[in-house]
Amino acid sequence: MMETFQSIETRRTIIRRLIHADQEKLMELLCDPSVTNNMSFTEEMKTPTGATDLLAMTIKSYDTKVPLLAYAIEDASTGEFIGVTGLNPLEEHNIEVFYALLPAYWHKGFASEALNGLVDFVFKKEKYQAISAFITPNNLASVRVAEKNGFVNRGLVKNPAFSKKVFLFQKENNNELDRK
Repeated sequence: MMETFQSIETRRTIIRRLIHADQEKLMELLCDPSVTNNMSFTEEMKTPTGATDLLAMTIKSYDTKVPLLAYAIEDASTGEFIGVTGLNPLEEHNIEVFYALLPAYWHKGFASEALNGLVDFVFKKEKYQAISAFITPNNLASVRVAEKNGFVNRGLVKNPAFSKKVFLFQKENNNELDRK
């Protein structure tokens, strides 16, 4: 099981643990249908109460044996919360990555930069050989982010978290020197 990290810094972002001060912006993100229509969250999680409960549960989990690996994405120049990202171990050598930004930060390269930072971290610090991203077919912006970061579209797959088939994008760690 992967442990949580404190933060990962890229040129323009900081990926850090969620904190209680993120509540307002997290509610804004999770209650925005333009964001959540591409996520596998339940309807309850897409409410102010659901977002607040998810935040509290995530923060509480960080120091447990089974942490939720969800993080805030922060604009490094302003300190503003701009979205979320995280990881979900799928099998021994494969881990899922996810990312979602507030609409004001779409199409500015922040998601691609944050994903690149997570990919570097996973392949350099962890034992995973592949990273997977499940993307709804209509989410063309996320498809571009994955492709820009070297993920390959493996086609439509059934994923129990989604009601319809989703694209499976994968990136493999081809550098033996990066593996533990």
